Amino acid sequence: MAVFALWLLAGPCVAADVPYVPTPQETVIEMLTMAGVGEGDVVYDLGSGDGRIVITAATMGASGVGIEIDPELIRASKVNAKAAGVADRVVFIEQDLFDARIGDATVVTLYLLPEINLRLRPRLLEVLQPGTRVVSHAFSMGEWQPDLQSEKGRPIYFWIIPANVTGTWRWSGADGRSYVMEINQNFQTVSGAISTGQTTIALFNGKVAGDQVTITAKRRLDGISQAVTYRGRVVGGVIAGREERSEGSFPWEARRDEGTQRTLDGDSLTLKNRKNKSDAEKQPPR
Repeated sequence: MAVFALWLLAGPCVAADVPYVPTPQETVIEMLTMAGVGEGDVVYDLGSGDGRIVITAATMGASGVGIEIDPELIRASKVNAKAAGVADRVVFIEQDLFDARIGDATVVTLYLLPEINLRLRPRLLEVLQPGTRVVSHAFSMGEWQPDLQSEKGRPIYFWIIPANVTGTWRWSGADGRSYVMEINQNFQTVSGAISTGQTTIALFNGKVAGDQVTITAKRRLDGISQAVTYRGRVVGGVIAGREERSEGSFPWEARRDEGTQRTLDGDSLTLKNRKNKSDAEKQPPR
């Protein structure tokens, strides 16, 4: 199905934190292609303007939700969706983007401003499920480095929401020993240490990609330094996967101590305390 090319533009827009500037259609397609949008995806566009991003996503097999504060742009979006033949696959909601419920998104698209991206970043990391894809036209997310970046035309930045693996983890190893791992996390990268008995070894090359984590530590065996790699899938407070060492590959399951998980962005508060703080500091709708 061809994308509706003659976008209906709205009249004068209401005051907003972000001025309305349409994303060129070729950039829309590049954004959605970079995010791998297809059948079964749920695409949320925060600050959706005339609806072109979610409408284009719908022509690629996805369903879409546009969040837009301006009622005239909402009206134009609905007309555009009908003209493109995808009105049954998209919804447009007149709402402040900071108030939007986005937890069921598999893809989130942005064309905002640098300061808005930074304000939005903690919410994306806290609310979206690990593996959710985020793509931004023109503006980055500060120190959260993109997983992919395109500079072929207009800058496009792409991230995959990482699972939160912060905290204290415990397991019994294949060698019969009890292990404790303290993990610090800086978005996609992790650091920390593993302890067993009187021995503590540092982690290195720790990475989180969606709900998959890979962590490597070095141990000394018979005077020789050897790498031990842990790979697993994160589901809540459990990581289940494999422990890979010179002796072979073994099942590995670690469990996080309750109350040790921290936020990925902003401060070192536990998630419970962060939620209370967020409720108290909630921004009023613009």
